[in-house]
Amino acid sequence: MAKRKDSVQERQRKRELWINRTSKWSGLPRAEVEAKLAQTRTQSFRLNPLVDGEVAPELLSRQVAWCPDGYEIISEHLADYQQLADSGRGYIQNAASWLPVLALAPAAGERVLDLCAAPGGKSSHIQAMSAGQADLVCNDNSKPRLMKLQANLKRLNAPAEFTLADARHISRRQLEAFDKILLDAPCSGEGLMSLNARDVSLFDSWSVAHIRRLSDLQKRLILEAWRLLKPGGTLVYSTCTMAPEENEAVVDWLLRRQPDAEPIPIDIAPLPNRVPAVQSWNDRDLTHDLGECLRLMPGPLTEAFFVAAFRKAPLAESMV
Repeated sequence: MAKRKDSVQERQRKRELWINRTSKWSGLPRAEVEAKLAQTRTQSFRLNPLVDGEVAPELLSRQVAWCPDGYEIISEHLADYQQLADSGRGYIQNAASWLPVLALAPAAGERVLDLCAAPGGKSSHIQAMSAGQADLVCNDNSKPRLMKLQANLKRLNAPAEFTLADARHISRRQLEAFDKILLDAPCSGEGLMSLNARDVSLFDSWSVAHIRRLSDLQKRLILEAWRLLKPGGTLVYSTCTMAPEENEAVVDWLLRRQPDAEPIPIDIAPLPNRVPAVQSWNDRDLTHDLGECLRLMPGPLTEAFFVAAFRKAPLAESMV
């Protein structure tokens, strides 16, 4: 009983710390932060153009304005959406997960790497946007996750090559450089947390120390991705968390280390829960203006999310 009580108290302590950190970086009053962190979110469905099949019009009546193939799920038809997903005709995921691929804007004929690809929602979106004609390589460091990724992409008719590698060292494989790279990085997952969540165990793995460890990992991953990017190519970095250490601090670190990295504006609208990027944290100003990054607070349609895009300067420019 004492152990259970301690667990409840520890979760409550973490809950308060999470609220206070969110209020600090966002500059919002605590009451407003609590309201945002307690919102119930609508699940979403992305229609997959790579698989043919009829779809009942009523299932596509709530289109998401900023994603041509994205729709809000109507709860009373959830089983119908699941049937479409099982057949490969679509994919159920939070709408925020569409943002990194929209920012990447993959096209037919481009060589694209999804560095941390499992379970494959974003990989399949890459091929959906490129009509199945991107030269896509999907990597993951877990064999079970990679097998699930392969099964998902087969069902979704999204062609890809697959690699099983630790993304921190993948450049050692001497892969051909890529036109575009997506790094949807492992993160603390604050976007999945909610003050009203039934599964309060989500707070068990959350801590500031864990956030800092992940930030170190994310810096290694983004630098490895940069090594594999062609001059003139595009890198998109994303997380489903709000922690500045995992978002703006990682972006600022890359920009300080790589003078050939240029932020690309992310102009996806309308996103009513978009908020300005953090420019300082823990009494320290970040070196670069990060206003081009996309940062979302939790909203009724989207979980909290962060997306940053970079262009690698062509060789001629980088030598100037």
